[in-house]
Amino acid sequence: MTDRPLVLVTGATGAQGGSVARHLLRTGRWAVRALTRDPRSEPAVALAALGADVVACDLTDPGQVHRSVTGIRAAFLVTDYWSLKEREYDVARRTAEAVLSAGAETLVHSSLPEAHRRSGGALALPHHDGKARLEEELRGSGAPVVTVHLSTYYENWPARRLRMQEDGTFAFVLPHGDAPLPAVSVADLGPLVAAVLGTGTALHGEVVKVVGDLLPPAAYAAALTRSLGVPVSYQDVPYETYRQLPLPHARAIADMLEFTRRHPDVTPADVARARTLHPGLRTFGDWADSAQEQFAHLLR
Repeated sequence: MTDRPLVLVTGATGAQGGSVARHLLRTGRWAVRALTRDPRSEPAVALAALGADVVACDLTDPGQVHRSVTGIRAAFLVTDYWSLKEREYDVARRTAEAVLSAGAETLVHSSLPEAHRRSGGALALPHHDGKARLEEELRGSGAPVVTVHLSTYYENWPARRLRMQEDGTFAFVLPHGDAPLPAVSVADLGPLVAAVLGTGTALHGEVVKVVGDLLPPAAYAAALTRSLGVPVSYQDVPYETYRQLPLPHARAIADMLEFTRRHPDVTPADVARARTLHPGLRTFGDWADSAQEQFAHLLR
């Protein structure tokens, strides 16, 4: 047993939940109950080694969820649309209700901006809209909820975007013109959530934009050129062209980027606020300088 406040973390072996769980454990200020469908997976075993109470829990099973929330003080809730699809809203709602019924003093809910209404139905972003529906309901209920909206991850540049060209230079293709694109390292989510929990009730009912940089795509290319020491360019392509590319989730990515281009809702003030909560929040250039190993396979 521990007298440290117990924080429930869903998706604890994923990018967001893993960032939150690892940081909370490393601070020593919180105990963490890490939910995962497979407690024998390598990420789950690593969390257990850090001191997490790793619990097997399928969020689609209400009984397992209710058993997992006993004694918690706070929670971080993230759900994965791509595995849940049309069930995401119901699963997330039941999980939130269980967390709040267990007496959690703060629920940090990872959501995304509502897209269907704002785009007049033009853009298909179901991975936004289920989360946004729950966000709206939780805020309307007066529940002790802080919503976080994450921007695109810096980590996606080496993994999904950067490609070597025939001339030996590098490029990434996006349908975004010269509009500012909000982005952040997912590793910085953990410290920011810890800061949110540390504010007590001060941020209840608010939305915190988790954003470390807000630059046009060509400026990200320039930052990569400086950091990697090789030319990196940005290639703008039309929205409809990108949707047809043979890439995983190309249509969803195109719609998401088109939404941020048409309906920008992140401002420099949001970047400043996030950095006030987490002063160590990295710019894209800072992150690229510290993440050289992630680009190593491209630079051989």
